[in-house]
Amino acid sequence: MTDITTLKEILADGKLLLDQKEELVERKMAGTLLSRAKYDVIEVVTGVRRAGKSKLLLWVGRQLKKEGKNVHYINFEDDRFLSEDKDLQNIATLMDLNNAVLLVDEPQNMANWEKWVRRMHDRGIKIYVTGSNSKLLGSEFATALTGRKKEHEVFPFSFSEFLKGNRAVSLPSDQNIKMFENYMVNGGYPYSVMSGDHSVLSDYRRDIIERDILARHNIRDVNAFKNLYRFVMSNPGLYISLKSIRGFIDISHVTLRKYLDYLVEAYAVIPLEKFSYSQKEQMLNPRKFYPIDNGLLIRKTDMGKLLESCIVQHIKRYTGNVFYWKDQKAREVDFYLPDSNLAIQVCYELNKGNLSREEKALESAVEELNAEPLIISLYSEVKSEYPTMRATEFIENIDSIIKI
Repeated sequence: MTDITTLKEILADGKLLLDQKEELVERKMAGTLLSRAKYDVIEVVTGVRRAGKSKLLLWVGRQLKKEGKNVHYINFEDDRFLSEDKDLQNIATLMDLNNAVLLVDEPQNMANWEKWVRRMHDRGIKIYVTGSNSKLLGSEFATALTGRKKEHEVFPFSFSEFLKGNRAVSLPSDQNIKMFENYMVNGGYPYSVMSGDHSVLSDYRRDIIERDILARHNIRDVNAFKNLYRFVMSNPGLYISLKSIRGFIDISHVTLRKYLDYLVEAYAVIPLEKFSYSQKEQMLNPRKFYPIDNGLLIRKTDMGKLLESCIVQHIKRYTGNVFYWKDQKAREVDFYLPDSNLAIQVCYELNKGNLSREEKALESAVEELNAEPLIISLYSEVKSEYPTMRATEFIENIDSIIKI
């Protein structure tokens, strides 16, 4: 059990963080989280490690303090905690809970934290919780808090936030595209963007593996898992199956599926299934995986795959209902959004060499799915019979385009 003096120090450090003034990039999610302070539910802020969840939480807390709320911030990854039930009980007795808001950061290593959060909620305290594992803050948390929570997934910077972080808004078109290519390669992790230090990205990859996956799952063959991680993060948009990893990793189908699910739970990747009206067909086809942010990628040479990754990352901010699609002749549409009936092909450069291939796949989707076709590219040398759009324009207007 953590001694009372140490618990007081941890709570005091949380108050100091709330009193600090920081110049932060204005994030779209921030206003949403602040506006929800009036609702009698727990706000669960999830997302990949280092995406900026804690900064968002602190920003919300600072605004609520200005409104007269009694705000407490607790980072449960503080190494001074000994992670026992009694710690949670003692914390509650040390806080002034009158007109209180409780910001709970990464509590999943504390035993029975879900029950404690529920008790605090039942006392009328507004609570925000962050976490970097969808399973812990999904099914297990849901059992304790059925009907009492609202989930919000936080991503690293979008391209518009990346521009704000670089003080590069309202650029001429050619400069905007150059900035986007920078974003495609280096990603949108807030610290990396703001500092220009991309070396930290290797640390983020290591933390996801060791802290969010290996520390939480009983993985016997650590090398096999790390090899799979490297394979996935070197091949964005590739079908991941026993066939595709043969000769590189020797594991069973069951183990492969389990390891990939761990990556999804840690928000490290975006999985895409094949769209089909048959659930059986959907399950039998391999999934494709994209990084949650291009900064996590190990190999960054295929600009087409980097662009695909950026597009699906931005789509995922608005809907999780996104698939790839193939017809019987194996002609593939990169992304299909059934809610808006939109079939999307993505290519870095649209030219004479790839125009026919992109159009034939879309033609098939139009015929079989009655889909609305769209080609997204960064550069274009030719005109298509189908609607086309520059990638930066699509991202800037995505909410109105996909109509979710």
